[in-house]
Parts: sequence; C-alpha cells; structure tokens
Amino acid sequence: MKRLLCMMWVTLGILHADAPIKIGLIGDSTVAQQSGWGPAFAKCFADGVEVHNHAVNGATLDSLSKRLDKLLALKPDYVLIQFGHNDQKRYDTQAYSAKLKSYIERVQAAEVTPIVLSSVVRRTFDEDGQIVQGIAKTPKFTFNASLTEYAKAAGTTAKRMEVNFIDLHHISMEHHNRIGPEESHTYDFKEGDSTHFNAKGGKAIAALIVPELVAIVPELKAHLR
Repeated sequence: MKRLLCMMWVTLGILHADAPIKIGLIGDSTVAQQSGWGPAFAKCFADGVEVHNHAVNGATLDSLSKRLDKLLALKPDYVLIQFGHNDQKRYDTQAYSAKLKSYIERVQAAEVTPIVLSSVVRRTFDEDGQIVQGIAKTPKFTFNASLTEYAKAAGTTAKRMEVNFIDLHHISMEHHNRIGPEESHTYDFKEGDSTHFNAKGGKAIAALIVPELVAIVPELKAHLR
C-alpha cells in the first residue's frame, strides 16, 4: 500500500511539473483580442505558458464581475487586472478603488496571484508633442484625456492590498512622449483612434509590460520567445 501511495504521489508530481503556467488577463478594450495589447502579450511566450484573455470591449469592473468568475474557474496562476478607461466615465476614483479591491480579494480567495496594472495611456498630445494629462480640446470636443488619477488610485490600492503593481500608465506615457505624436499614431487601431491598438501598437505595449512582469515573476523568463 505504501509503495502504491508513493507511486501516486510521484505521478502527481510529474503531472504538476508538466502543467503549463496560466496567466489570465481581465480588462477593457485596450487589453482585449480585437484592439488591445493582449494578443501581442500572449505571443511573447513560448510553450509552457497559457494566456487566457477575458478582457472585453467597453468593460468596467462592474460589467466583468461574472467573467472574472469564469476566468478563476480555469485556475490560473496569475491574473493581470487593467481597468480605468470606461470606469472613469461612470464613477469616481474612490468607487474605482473599492471595486478594484473587491477584484483583488476574489482573486486571492481563489488562491491565485493578482497583478494590478494602471491603464495604458490615451494617445492625446498637446502642442509640445507631449501626452495630455488633463483637459484636452479639439475643434469639436473638450474632454478629460487623462487617466492619471485612476492610475494613481490603482497604485495606491495595490500598495494597500500588498499586491504587485505595474504602472503601465506611467511607462506608456514615457514611451509615447519619447517617440512623439507621428510615430505614436502609427499604433492607432484605425485612423483617428488614439486609444486602441493595431498589431504594431499592441506589440509595442506588450514589450513595455513583459519586462515588468518578468521582474515580478522571474520563472516566466525561461518561457519568453
């Protein structure tokens, strides 16, 4: 009997060793399959890593609550959480922080590691060729182009919850300020869309995220393409 039990534990150990690392993504259209960085992010990894993208166009923390349950049912090892673009249109940073906190708690309750990302920046530039961090004006509209306050709220919530945080808002702003408006708009999903990404844009944003993630989860380095 002891020998049989030992054989069972060895077999289970082998199966566990061969099991892929699972990374879940949940967020809005800037992460989603059609117009986000998620597909390019998935292509950064070779065999041994599965990326499950549950981001949805137009999503808020409220609207993807049930989808988070479906993602957690897949038993991922890590879940990357990036919201803000649509949440900003519906509630203030205090409500955003409370809803983000709930997501983190649910991921942790499922014995999964949450990693919070601040929202990737909107590519709206001022006259000096720098990303706008406040109110933007066009010939037709005046609007709040910045997600900076929500990015700060995401970072504060992650720190308070003692979970890992990738400040994608900051690093994407630095990136676009460096390359300038003309090159930045070659990332546009379609002409005039300075929020979503074509394949080139998705690849550029994924290239910003992956080194930050590998610094948090060193075991992923061996699985990069």
